[in-house]
Amino acid sequence: MHFKHLFAVILLVGGIFILTSCTTKMNAGGQPFITENPKYLPRAQNQKYVSICYNADSTDQVTIIEIAKKSCLLPGGDVRIFSHDLIFNDCPVISKARVTFLCVVPTP
Repeated sequence: MHFKHLFAVILLVGGIFILTSCTTKMNAGGQPFITENPKYLPRAQNQKYVSICYNADSTDQVTIIEIAKKSCLLPGGDVRIFSHDLIFNDCPVISKARVTFLCVVPTP
């Protein structure tokens, strides 16, 4: 009985080490990264969206907005927050927050 308990603890600790070693290679939990946009976004007038996964504990708003502006590919364009979700998205568990920005063409 004591052997089974020790074996379970070893498996648990080993599993935690394996999972944490993979997260840095997946770029998860550290820097924010571009992900797939949510399904069923309105597509009027060829609107472009950028979605970013991030960890709310280690990322600030300025960093996320800078990444979104660089990813919009509109010259001189700006971004506006379109949606934000924490559940049922394509982001990994340790970077579970996803924000979707609408790329906006600057007005003259």
